[in-house]
Amino acid sequence: MLKRKIITLTLTQSCNLHCSYCFEGHKSGSHMDMPMIKRILDDMLNDDKFDEFEIDLFGGEPFLEFDLIKQTFDYVKDTYPTKPLVFCATTNGTLVHGEIQEWLKKRAEVFVCALSLDGTKRMHDINRCNSFDSIDIDFFAKTWPKQPMKMTVSAESLKYLAEGIIFMHENHYAFTSNLAFDIDWSDEANTKAIETQLKILIDYYLAHPDVEPCQFLNVPIFMVAATKNEETFRQCGAGVEMFTFDVDGHGYPCQFFMPLTLGAEKAEEAKSLYFPEEISRSDFVGECRDCMALRICHTCYGSNYASTGNIYQKDMNWCKLQKITFKANAYFRLKQLENNTFHCDEEEEYPFWIKSIKMLLTEFN
Repeated sequence: MLKRKIITLTLTQSCNLHCSYCFEGHKSGSHMDMPMIKRILDDMLNDDKFDEFEIDLFGGEPFLEFDLIKQTFDYVKDTYPTKPLVFCATTNGTLVHGEIQEWLKKRAEVFVCALSLDGTKRMHDINRCNSFDSIDIDFFAKTWPKQPMKMTVSAESLKYLAEGIIFMHENHYAFTSNLAFDIDWSDEANTKAIETQLKILIDYYLAHPDVEPCQFLNVPIFMVAATKNEETFRQCGAGVEMFTFDVDGHGYPCQFFMPLTLGAEKAEEAKSLYFPEEISRSDFVGECRDCMALRICHTCYGSNYASTGNIYQKDMNWCKLQKITFKANAYFRLKQLENNTFHCDEEEEYPFWIKSIKMLLTEFN
């Protein structure tokens, strides 16, 4: 497998939106300059331990610094013409019109944009400052049809989750979907809301067996039974494959560990953290260590640290919603088995699916 190095440049801490779940609570309005970007990239790209490179342009909203994006792209293509790499930018899409669209279309094979689109207009506008109508969604869908849009679900938009997922499917958008990290999920109403929404989605997928389920209902739950307790694993490249640079040029394991997110004091403390290449169950603390679903529960080390102060301990309110999701996955797969619509990619995994369904329905019932 090719080993990819991910280099994230925080071009600016400014943004033209103020999204409800934004984890960047310490924006300064500062931005990078080209001499700094050259120094960082010259250091990061001269590394023979990796087979390919990804340069992520981040913010704030990176297209507030469109001139800097153009200069960075030209510098890399001129200086490292044979280097196997791709550019990526995560954007709210509101500035991507006219000249910016034309520039991107000419470079679409090596410059990919990930659009943040939070479902229907109602959901998106709740989360992202009434910006739905300011986005040329078709431009992103047609220019990068295989690039997933990023659908983030907040506590305010959770009650419309199924509506948003179905909207994305019926518009044939590639997308990822997840609950927002590092926000307050403690309200008990969230429990009922996610149960109701997942049931609607299960019914939708059972009625449309040719539609690939979204991430909420496409968890590889067979791994609950297929993996040993002490098997090492890593679900995130922070500190090992990911290298993030703030506007002042200082490096961090990922965006979540920057002062932009944590504040200066906590970000400074995070510099002493150790990120091993592999972790095991025994590294986790609290309820996570003994949870049967640990292997399938997505771990964001930065979000863990922001919410609990420990990269190996998750927010228990977020965890409660995850357990409901795992139970829903088990129920969904059980119904597929009953309907003869369940498909297993690897035949040897089938017994583990059956066992995992039983384990999860018993544990989280």
